[in-house]
Amino acid sequence: MKINQMKVKFYVSLLILLGFFAQGCFGGVKVKYAPLKNSYPQVPWDKRTEEATKILSELLRIPTVRGNEMQAVKYIQGILTKEGIPSRLVIDPKNPSRPNLIAELEPNAPTGEKGIILANHLDTVEFDAKEWKVPPTSGKVEDGRIWGRGAIDMKGMAVMQLIAFLELKRSGLPRTRKYMFLSLADEESGSKLGGIFLTTMHKEIFKDYEYAINEGGAATRDIVIPGSTIFNIQYAEKGNLWFRLKAQGTSGHGSTPPVEYASLNLLNFYKEVRELESDITITEETEAFFYQLGTISNFPNSFFLKNARNPFIKPLLKGTIRSNRHLTAMTTNTKSITGLMTTEGDKGENVISGEAYGKLDVRLLPGVDPDEFTVKVKKIAEKFKIEATVTDNNPADLSPMDTRLFQTLAAVSVSKFEKSTVTPFLSPGKTDNSYLRRVGIKAYGIIPAVLKSEDLDTMHGKNENISIDNLTLGSKILFETLVEMNH
Repeated sequence: MKINQMKVKFYVSLLILLGFFAQGCFGGVKVKYAPLKNSYPQVPWDKRTEEATKILSELLRIPTVRGNEMQAVKYIQGILTKEGIPSRLVIDPKNPSRPNLIAELEPNAPTGEKGIILANHLDTVEFDAKEWKVPPTSGKVEDGRIWGRGAIDMKGMAVMQLIAFLELKRSGLPRTRKYMFLSLADEESGSKLGGIFLTTMHKEIFKDYEYAINEGGAATRDIVIPGSTIFNIQYAEKGNLWFRLKAQGTSGHGSTPPVEYASLNLLNFYKEVRELESDITITEETEAFFYQLGTISNFPNSFFLKNARNPFIKPLLKGTIRSNRHLTAMTTNTKSITGLMTTEGDKGENVISGEAYGKLDVRLLPGVDPDEFTVKVKKIAEKFKIEATVTDNNPADLSPMDTRLFQTLAAVSVSKFEKSTVTPFLSPGKTDNSYLRRVGIKAYGIIPAVLKSEDLDTMHGKNENISIDNLTLGSKILFETLVEMNH
């Protein structure tokens, strides 16, 4: 036993020494923070907190489950009008009830710098009211929190952005660039009426803009590292491939099953495709994420995290990554089974259907070609006599980390908490940032509210809520970021 322990210590020490030796070639990427001016206008934040709480509560009372954005937009337009800020609606004529709202503050001390967009969406996902302890569309204010579907995702952030946008005008600061408040439709159902529609049919809207702040990341506490506050700023997104599947085979009796039949072929297809290119891969896009975690970790974890791409270190992180579904999603090509059904419906358990249908959601790491991956999936499908049809194909996308906005947003965020850090976040899911990047916008995503695990669980879940303190914090971070960018 002692000999084995000595061997383990020897090999661990050797790995660390090799890691130090290779660090020059494989060392991590550190986030840079912009220097802050810290010369902010005086803001009556107590009054702004009351204002933000009232606005969010009333927005949450407007049901916008995959639709009805018009009512929410009209409410926001009323606020903008009272402040003397013009706004307009841009709508797909085929869906007149689902508008996109645009309000702009023009520069009055222009320097030639391009503008900043505060982007959000007002539609939400469904809810089961029976699971909630308060009605999901009540906007109830209780226990220092505001309750309702969309409180976090993402009416809460829309209100933070609106307060920052209004305060920029109220402050009387000379504006050196344009600022846009942009509420998008249809994000929860694929963005066809919102992000996609605007960036394909109305590209002129974005002509004088360079940056956008949207959702995609969140600030967290006590989740990855106990006692830590981490601002995860999304700057990249994985690609996605969606498939509809159709399997055909011999129907029959469950007591005498054929060697091959539709449901079995579909299950075997799923099993094989889930193993396709499934190794953990720490890409350049996630290297900085792990490095930043290392800056707030103790040795030896700090060393391992800062050198996550080091070939001698990476194997030691695999167990930790595999045990966390979020880290796994950031470092692998995931394949989720999102549909499995037959044509027999509610017929007996002893009936083998002649057809089976399925859906597959694939999320690809940066550097993986969606078309090449599609060929591999279809080859497996052909093997099991399955027709695989692509219903959506989006490559991975990213914005640079070395921009003034990213570094300013990072610096303002960490200034609010000691021993906090910023991680550049690769989002496993798609947001409207993907479409904004297609028209040249450098888009970054973070809900600037410090959320715990139980808070994150309410997004798309039951009892969604946000604390009033977080509503104020997010408003401050966004406002101060705009002021810093306005210097």
